[in-house]
Amino acid sequence: MKTKRINAVGDERGNILVITLIVLFAISMIGATLAMVSSMELKISGNQRKTTQCLFIAEAGMNEAIHRLSLPNPTTETVGGWSGNIAIGDSEPYDPNWETRVYLAQPAAVTPSAGSVVTTGTIQDPTRPYLNYSEASGTDGVLTIKHKWEDLNGNSAREQNEIVRYDPMQIPPENFISGFPVEIITVAGHSADGERVIQAEVTKRTIVARTLGSLYVDKAVKLTGNCAFCGYNHSMDIPPGTQPNACAAWHLSSGHLPGVTATGDQVKTQGSADVAGSPMPIDNAATNPFYSLYEVLGLSQAEVNDMLANADNTSITDPLNGVTYITGDANITSNLTGEGLLYVTGDLKASGSFIYKGLIYVEGDVKFTGTPWVLGSMIVRGTSDFNFSAGNAAVLYSKDAITQALSGAMPCIVLSWREM
Repeated sequence: MKTKRINAVGDERGNILVITLIVLFAISMIGATLAMVSSMELKISGNQRKTTQCLFIAEAGMNEAIHRLSLPNPTTETVGGWSGNIAIGDSEPYDPNWETRVYLAQPAAVTPSAGSVVTTGTIQDPTRPYLNYSEASGTDGVLTIKHKWEDLNGNSAREQNEIVRYDPMQIPPENFISGFPVEIITVAGHSADGERVIQAEVTKRTIVARTLGSLYVDKAVKLTGNCAFCGYNHSMDIPPGTQPNACAAWHLSSGHLPGVTATGDQVKTQGSADVAGSPMPIDNAATNPFYSLYEVLGLSQAEVNDMLANADNTSITDPLNGVTYITGDANITSNLTGEGLLYVTGDLKASGSFIYKGLIYVEGDVKFTGTPWVLGSMIVRGTSDFNFSAGNAAVLYSKDAITQALSGAMPCIVLSWREM
């Protein structure tokens, strides 16, 4: 009897074909999935790169705004053939509606300021492509700086006593009476079709000088001629050139110092020299310390070194604004004006008349033969006794003038930062 033989080989070939097709389909699906995932990762990576670039660009705009707010006003620079003041800032009495717009254009091409709105161009190098953190015109997307404001009376109108100020000596530091205004900077950074908007609150760093008199010396002095030193705390509104005795109308109610303070050495007055102050005209107690520059400013030595390394002036110039750092002797022969800190490591000589608001600190001796007028304080270490000569100088102490002048020369500090 014959048996039927089953064709197993043909059946196995069919199975192999089906399995192969299934494997090929699986591989193609895996490949397609990997390709899709790779494409998505590339898109995500591109978007992340773009948004990161936008943030960096916005931060660059923020840095320009903070830098220009930190500059002494005025600060003249040349940008693309245009020369002018690049400093940004409002001044007393502060305008509650003050606003500065920084356009992405050269300063010479910007529409002039009008009313409370100050317009200026970027200080980016015009020979290179601009970083896109503002607009060339209009209001949307423009880098703006405004005073922080709170509507205290609910009338929706900005008023001067509603400008938020920052004074580290107050608790809380944000108040409406003392200190510098808190400035709100808004910047939009753009890259391709991406955008990131950041906003920061900044203010000037406040410096309260630790001077002990209108004239504060570490050596014996003899005051002759028509020199005058008034330690009563004067208002910043006093007209320049106002002499002691005529300055009584600008005496404030508190914060007074002696006219002359020494560290245990003699203070002699002769002729028509005039010294006034409170609680006494002259204080030469042996217990009086003598402060170095960094102690007077309330900064660390490293901070002072950095400030002097980046001084606005290293020679006598007119106007003498900001931080002036003279290594060696300084000689003033012109009728210049200035405001800020004048620090001289050698002797200071002046034969003309000049008007200065702020702090003058001299490591060597001082010899005035002209008629300088200083609103603030003069600190002189000196090299030997009786080498100080004031001529017809008038020095009127003013705490506010020193704080305003020194703080105006300080960089801004960032109080808060956020992404919008």
